[in-house]
Formats: sequence, C-alpha cells, structure tokens
Amino acid sequence: MPDWTDLISQALSALLGTVVGGAITVFVARWQTAKTINAQTQLAAEQHAASVQLAHAERERENSAVAAKQLLERLADLYAWLPSLPDVSLENPRLSEHARARCAEAMESVRRGMFTELFSITDAETRERYRALVRLVYDAGWRGGGGQHPERLVRDVRNYLRYVQVSLGSVIDGKRLPVHEEPPALGRDSSAVWLPSSSSAIWSDPADGS
Repeated sequence: MPDWTDLISQALSALLGTVVGGAITVFVARWQTAKTINAQTQLAAEQHAASVQLAHAERERENSAVAAKQLLERLADLYAWLPSLPDVSLENPRLSEHARARCAEAMESVRRGMFTELFSITDAETRERYRALVRLVYDAGWRGGGGQHPERLVRDVRNYLRYVQVSLGSVIDGKRLPVHEEPPALGRDSSAVWLPSSSSAIWSDPADGS
C-alpha cells in the first residue's frame, strides 16, 4: 500500500509549486506591464515637452519675422530721406525745410522701433546692429558727427543702414546673419566711404552708382 503521507506531501508540494510559479508569473507580468506603462508615459511626456518647445520656438521665429518686417518699413522711410540727414541740426538746411522735417520724423520712427518691435526679435546680434544704427543716425543728424564730410556721411549711414536691412532680411528668411561689421566712425579724416567687408553684390547701391 502506498504511503499516504508521502503522497499527500508530494501533492501539496506540487500544488505549492504551481501556486508559487503562478504567483511569480503574475508578478513578472504585472511588473513588465507597469514598466511598459511607465516607459510609455515618460516617452509621451518627453514628446509633449519637445512639441511644446518646438511650438514655442516657432512662435518666437514668427514673432521675430513680423517685427523685422515692421522695422524694415521704418528703415525704408529713413532711407528715402537720408540726403537731408546732415541738415537735421542745421539752422539753414542745404536742401529744404520739408526734407529736413521728414528726415527728422523718419529718424524718430527708427528710434521708436528700438523700444517696440526690436524687443520681439530674439537674436541678440540683430538687436545690437539695429541699436548701433540708431546711434549712428543720431550722431550724424543731431550731434553733427562727420559734418565736415556731409556726402560721405550720408553714404556711410546709407551703407550701414542697408547692412542692417540685410540682417533683418536674414531674420525673416531664417538664414544666417551677415558677418559682424563695426559701424563707420563718422569723425574719421578719410573721405573714403564705409563699406562692409563682404564683396557680395547686395552691397552695391544703384542710387550711388556703385
């Protein structure tokens, strides 16, 4: 006759093994499921953060482009009246009172742009170039800088203004800025006109015959 104690012991051992094995299987399955859920949750969070960051960068780029276009409009107005820039601080203008008044208005418009649209441009170098242009324009117009060479002064400012225009155009197009250029020193003795170091055709100005 079989030993019932051994049979019962074996049956219980088998049952225990089955139960433990099943418990382990369930635990592993739950652990893997939880791990998968956590990984998916983390991935979703990272994707969301990247999406938010991308959307923010795109909004900043769009805002910069809009601001650059508005600043270009201000610069275009000044460009048209630059020949009267040396007359702004003179009691008796070389050209006309009307042209001098319009040039002064355009100067003020460009200066206002420094405190309005310029803040929407995220690129620090572009902002500094615009500010340098404002300083240059006011030095030439109101502070008499370079007054001994009025024709050269106008062309100096015009060329640096066009350099800033090209920089703003790069912001609009999402392209790399032209290389950094120091603005012209208006009080220099030389009569040579300031030009950027770049030899690109964008610097040629039909109005100057250059």
